Amino acid sequence: MITVWITLIFLHRGCKYSLVPVKTVQLGEPVTLTCALPKGLQSGEVHWYKQNHGDTLKLIMTSFKSTPAQYGPAFSRSRFEEHNDNNFSNVTILKTVQEDEGIYHCGLTEWIRTNWSGTYLFVKGKCTSLI
Repeated sequence: MITVWITLIFLHRGCKYSLVPVKTVQLGEPVTLTCALPKGLQSGEVHWYKQNHGDTLKLIMTSFKSTPAQYGPAFSRSRFEEHNDNNFSNVTILKTVQEDEGIYHCGLTEWIRTNWSGTYLFVKGKCTSLI
């Protein structure tokens, strides 16, 4: 009964909850994360960030529609690939390691608006047989 009242209090206050999509990849395999671009995006920046539990956002890359991506200090162009078109911004991790697990955020900035989306990447370790 207490749970119901707490839930109602939060709903009454107007709190919004959303689920973050989860993408699963096998350790060592490539994975592509996708961010939908708003219709009519003429110019602007696409920022990709990674966030570990209890940590702040770390910039992976910033890209503009017609120029190559600029990578953050903790991320290497040799591990990541990016591709943008009119509808999507995609980032591919070429070979996943366990440390790639975390939440990946895509931020789109134009001079009049900012849009954010996120995906949790779950990296599954390879199973080995004991026999």
